[in-house]
Amino acid sequence: MIITIKSLIFVLLMGGLVFWFVGRLRLSCITVRELSLWRNVWFVNQILAFLLPNIWFFFGALFVSCYFMVPKTAQSKMYVYILLLGSLPMMHTIVPGLGVLNYLFKIDYARFLSIFLLLPAFFLLKSRAKKFRLSSNPIDKYVFLFIALVSVLDFRDETITNGLRFLFLNFLDLFLPYYVVSRAIHDMDSLNKFLAVFLISVGILSLMAVFESVKHWHIYNHLVQHLIGASKVTTSEVRGGLLRAAVTFRTPIALGYVITIGFGLYLYMSSLIRNESLKKIIPLGLVLALICTVSRGPWVGLAFLCIIYIFTGREKLTQLGKLAAGGLITLPFFLMTSYGQTFIDLLPFVGTIRAETVDYRGRLFDMASIVIQRNFLFGSTDYINTPEMQTMLQGEGIVDVVNTYLQIALGYGWVGLILFCSIFLSLLWGIYQLGKPLYSKNMQLFQLGRALFSILCGIAITIYTVSSVDYIPHYYWVLFGVSSVYIVLSRECLVAEAKNGGGGNEAG
Repeated sequence: MIITIKSLIFVLLMGGLVFWFVGRLRLSCITVRELSLWRNVWFVNQILAFLLPNIWFFFGALFVSCYFMVPKTAQSKMYVYILLLGSLPMMHTIVPGLGVLNYLFKIDYARFLSIFLLLPAFFLLKSRAKKFRLSSNPIDKYVFLFIALVSVLDFRDETITNGLRFLFLNFLDLFLPYYVVSRAIHDMDSLNKFLAVFLISVGILSLMAVFESVKHWHIYNHLVQHLIGASKVTTSEVRGGLLRAAVTFRTPIALGYVITIGFGLYLYMSSLIRNESLKKIIPLGLVLALICTVSRGPWVGLAFLCIIYIFTGREKLTQLGKLAAGGLITLPFFLMTSYGQTFIDLLPFVGTIRAETVDYRGRLFDMASIVIQRNFLFGSTDYINTPEMQTMLQGEGIVDVVNTYLQIALGYGWVGLILFCSIFLSLLWGIYQLGKPLYSKNMQLFQLGRALFSILCGIAITIYTVSSVDYIPHYYWVLFGVSSVYIVLSRECLVAEAKNGGGGNEAG
């Protein structure tokens, strides 16, 4: 218990420091009262988790606390959802069947947030049926087709009870995050607030990531032992002399994925920060935290995100010149110091440290491709047991399908993979089409489009290196919702401009 209290003290200090820092940034899109509410909810969440004796006491107390603290609006519930998502490990337990069934379903922290925050928001939004009906957004058809396919195929080789169970879980995990985010946001003010809360949550995780690497201590491992009796959140892996930070995530690569998203959000949110001197600290902190994860996939994802962001702007040569100049300035450091050489050794394809992980991904692609051909259209439920996949067994006795696209193709075939990729491609195409007209009409929306386009490209690369486990799918379904509503708001803006006879370039 003493070590749990010690962990809580450090957690509250770091969270408090981030909220204090955000207050000093003077973000134009949030008020002091809103920031105070979010801080209090986050503090209560952490205190309850660390002090209560088991996960059911925690779930109950958190539900009661949020019921009284969070305003009864869909937007407020959505803000708190993204603030708390990823703030604790994905602890899970079984909801008993009350004598009728063996069990109802497996509930984890993210699903609990969906049930007590997003589900009420969903019913609040359904009361505004016309604007928020299904398929009212242009991307809806791809999202709903993919979820429908997954839900139908989940009945394969399963009882009706299990099939219905998976259907309910798909509703919680896939549908609710997309639907609530894409409907509860209805103007730029609510969109900016949502992105601000999102960035605050990433900022807290980033500070904790640096703390973990410096202290060589996974700060949330004791919480998991305390609440559900599991041994730990993540294994303590040292790579290149650094403890790979994971914070609340199962793997460091999942944390790196979320920090990459946060960096993309900052590219847009920086324009809303009134404190010019302090806002320069944010990208440095995010990059430092990403380094502490020692995860190559997110590093590549961030590099790709930055390149795409530059190429979607209007000063490509200037920005590329600055990037090249920065590379030339730092090159001597990498060549002449041991720290720089260590970093080079950690890079994918050219580095020597844990190079076998890159080789594993190559062999996984080859073996999975053979298996996919046998169940070309809709995949299979027992692909792990095929001889080809069994050759990929690791020391832990598992086959780690460290590639989201392969994971989907193996389980749901080319039909599932095409529908999943169609969500990305339709969002990217929709945002790209809006770029040119928005540049001359609304600069704020144009810059947000650049950021979202770059984030989608960055995570599309990153999930090629990791399976959709832990919090990873929850975050990209949220981003699908944000990108979808961005397209709707942008089109509404352009229609309004056309009706008003045009106008000048708006700063927002």
